[in-house]
Amino acid sequence: MEALRVQKVKLEQKRALSARIDLLLPPTTSVEGSSSPNLTDHNAPIIFQRRTGKLLSTAFGDMSDSGSDVSDMDPPWGSLAAERYILVSGAPPSAAESSSILRPWRTLAQREVADYNSMGPAIWLRTCYSKGSDRKHEALVQGVEMEHAVDGDHRLLDDPDLYNYGADWQRVFDVIPELLEPNDQDWASYEKGQRAAMEELRAYAEGGVDRAERRLIANLTGASGAPGFQGAELEFHVARALQSNVHRECVVTWVVVEDEEALETGDVGLMFVDGLGRVIRSKRVLPEDAQSIGGLWADGSWDEVDEWVEADFGPEYQAGGPCASLLLESMRSA
Repeated sequence: MEALRVQKVKLEQKRALSARIDLLLPPTTSVEGSSSPNLTDHNAPIIFQRRTGKLLSTAFGDMSDSGSDVSDMDPPWGSLAAERYILVSGAPPSAAESSSILRPWRTLAQREVADYNSMGPAIWLRTCYSKGSDRKHEALVQGVEMEHAVDGDHRLLDDPDLYNYGADWQRVFDVIPELLEPNDQDWASYEKGQRAAMEELRAYAEGGVDRAERRLIANLTGASGAPGFQGAELEFHVARALQSNVHRECVVTWVVVEDEEALETGDVGLMFVDGLGRVIRSKRVLPEDAQSIGGLWADGSWDEVDEWVEADFGPEYQAGGPCASLLLESMRSA
């Protein structure tokens, strides 16, 4: 009887949470003169925007006891953003709620990763565990200092029972959606930065170099001591810098993906992602180059290096993708 009662409560909570999704999403907003679909998406609570159905089924799927103490937890159960939404009420959870809902959803190690500090929310994610891959993994990370790369060994996610994702590495966001929260800012500020960068790029698309921001032009023409560009070369660098600024404002974190290709070639995948877990830019790099992004992120210069500048645009950010309106070419043809 007790098991039936628990299952009934769980079902009622799941239905209540599903019913609240539309109420929690913010009203649709748009940039004047823009049909960009992604700005509205970014403003919504990521817990509902990222694979909602899979998240719900994961959160309420397994009622098994993980054996941890629910009464003495740091941070307290229900204090993390994803947990507050899952609990529906928003109030501190009872011991029963912690045991039956929160604890089965993810491990304590994953929860520690969710509670990241000001270093940033990056992770190093191993997704390939085929025969013989352990030796290749050890060789690949031998010279990497995880504290410099992703703020510590606890952010190296290496467990075949949890992360055997293969090519579908973005599944990690289903269990640690906090990775996709904007770092050191709220969602409104995150969207505001995107709008400002888009307005600068649109001004350039409509009026060329004469409409570009003067400080940027000064840097590129040599007026501030930088290498000087003129004519078509100046146009190219202005366009690239403004496009980079738009993409930069969309980034919430980066993920180092150690997949099968990385273990075979020695080059890990460096993935810069937005608030929905979509890849904005990506590049295959040496492990030591991936490590350097941690320090560059901390001082704000990560978008000045080749790992970002020369990276490939993610599929959603290419022509024809849902974020294609952020491309200079799309603005010129609008």
